[in-house]
Amino acid sequence: MSTPMRHGPSQQGRTPSQHPQAAPTPQASTPFSNSQTAAAFSPHGPRSSPQQFKNSSVTATSATMAASVNQPVNFDSPSAAAALGAMGIGDLNLDGISVGGLVAGAGRNDEEDRKKRLDLVIDMIQSIAKDSARVSNDGLERLANYLELECLWEPGPSGAENDRVLIIAGRTMGVEVGIKDYIVHEASLTFTEPVPIIEKHVSKASAILLKDLALAPGERPLTKKLSHFRINLERLNKLDKLSVPPTFNCHEAIAGMWESLEKLHRWDVEKLREDPATSNMFEEKLRVLALCNRHGCPLMHTRDRIGLSLDYWKARRMNNSAAIETEAADAPQTWGILIECAPINNLVYNSARVSEEWIGHKIEKSKLTDEEMISTTGPVLDWLEPSNTLLPPSPVVKAEGGLEPNAGLSAPKPPDIIFMATFDPPVIVPHGVAQEIYKISATNPPFQSVTFDALLFPIPQGCSYDATEPRVMPYTQSVPLFLPGHRKEPLLKAHINTLIVDKPVYGQTLSQIPFSHPKDLVAILPILRQYAFVSLLLANSFKPRKGLLTAPEADAENERLQSTSTTDNKFSRFMSKADGSSSSSRYAPNRNLFRIDVVLMVHPVPRLQLVFPFGPSTANIWLEIQLGGRVHIVSNNIFETDSARSKAQAMGMAAPTPLEQWAARLEHCENIGQWVEAIKMALE
Repeated sequence: MSTPMRHGPSQQGRTPSQHPQAAPTPQASTPFSNSQTAAAFSPHGPRSSPQQFKNSSVTATSATMAASVNQPVNFDSPSAAAALGAMGIGDLNLDGISVGGLVAGAGRNDEEDRKKRLDLVIDMIQSIAKDSARVSNDGLERLANYLELECLWEPGPSGAENDRVLIIAGRTMGVEVGIKDYIVHEASLTFTEPVPIIEKHVSKASAILLKDLALAPGERPLTKKLSHFRINLERLNKLDKLSVPPTFNCHEAIAGMWESLEKLHRWDVEKLREDPATSNMFEEKLRVLALCNRHGCPLMHTRDRIGLSLDYWKARRMNNSAAIETEAADAPQTWGILIECAPINNLVYNSARVSEEWIGHKIEKSKLTDEEMISTTGPVLDWLEPSNTLLPPSPVVKAEGGLEPNAGLSAPKPPDIIFMATFDPPVIVPHGVAQEIYKISATNPPFQSVTFDALLFPIPQGCSYDATEPRVMPYTQSVPLFLPGHRKEPLLKAHINTLIVDKPVYGQTLSQIPFSHPKDLVAILPILRQYAFVSLLLANSFKPRKGLLTAPEADAENERLQSTSTTDNKFSRFMSKADGSSSSSRYAPNRNLFRIDVVLMVHPVPRLQLVFPFGPSTANIWLEIQLGGRVHIVSNNIFETDSARSKAQAMGMAAPTPLEQWAARLEHCENIGQWVEAIKMALE
């Protein structure tokens, strides 16, 4: 096929009307409907010499196409565009084709896909580089340059060549790192403008930064990584970039919120100390109780993390050894809300404010309105509304038609920054509950087409799953029993727990929501505790936990029960049994294991139905997880019998209220298997 350059100048740029000798317009069919044309253009057709091709009946058509190569080609069939693309004809001007822009769009899509793949590769390389970076002079300097922070090397106190100080500076803060013999021995956080509410937390932040960089026992300079220091420096840098000095300082805004939340937490502790039921508890126990049952506990720069966290729930919270802050590796899990600043990103939302007065000094309102007196059953907090933080007017240039540009001043405006709450860890709730929580941010939650149980217990890869059918999840657990005479070494008993979800409900993972006032976060704490306890209870009962002893029969059974069961799986197992397959024994339950069936329902409130052998009969208990993570026994067939009442009295339990005490025991142990064994030991 000849190129346009082989034709004379008079032939280029002609319109179709200038070629009366051209072949007639093809009919509305595919371009390969003519067998001769198909043979000529097909890349898999018979090879022909140029002379043969010249004498063929397609000569006129091919000449015409060669002459009008720069003209828009109008094919009504999509297969024409596909054929041209398959033939590698890239010189045709196909921008105006009438097949939906398949060829031109394909080129653009290829370019976009290529760019996305390139960005993905760059992100992967950067992620690997971040994780593998080591603590060194060059590593620290590269990290600072990557975050667009200023770097300055100064001689150390001794003046020796191997004693240097690296100053990493932003607009409002700086980090000084002392390095001697390529080993970090000092790190400190400083701020350009000293603010009392910020300075009181600087020592804790400096200790965290030093821990991130200094060598721990057993570490070597070649193995010490920058990953932890990078995460904390990125948090500091994020607040520094968003700050607008000297009017708005993100560090000061967050420290001011800590002042109000800490004031509220101290008030909670004093109220608990005045309560006769908790007055004998020591200080740390009262703080944990206020954290889980009242308005949370604000912590600044804790658990090796720079920033403010409003903790609201803790595992093993009722143990006497529970503590607010602990650095132990096996410390109980804590649920909290990280309070940060973020760009507003075109959200119609209240901007962040710098203030220490988010709540009144007396904490509790003394004068209540009629509506407050009717709607509340407890103390009403005296929340305040601080005034808006406004940025000063900035010079602007206005130019109108025909006039010279005139300098002016813009009106004062709030910063384009909002407060952002990050849930740590993310909380899994039903979609309806997520909508209620997102109301505080006046936004709608992003819909996830995943069920609540699938978020808590992800579907194993390769396992068939249909959300419209019941889901069955077996798990074998070893429950330690402390029997009389065996106090030092517990007796391990193997349970096979089966979680059944009859009615799946769509779920949502809460990760981040914007807010404008700390009262918005305090208002949702009961809901967060409710579902944090649900996830904790199910995880302790249906997921493996590290560091726990296991019974041999439990390990053997778990090897056979590794996959999630659905109706399709049951049918497959039934057919394998019918065929006499040896794999049928894989799903045969061990008769020596104690079986507990748990039915999970999360709409309208989280409920658990427990069914297990109890003496000559079967126990059936309905539990409801209420707001605040409180357990309520809805119905049962074992606690209210005459024999149960007599045994409860013999154990010192109050006979009129056995259900409340059994519910409190489940809140304490946080494990269904241990709770069932306690019931059997006491009442069976």
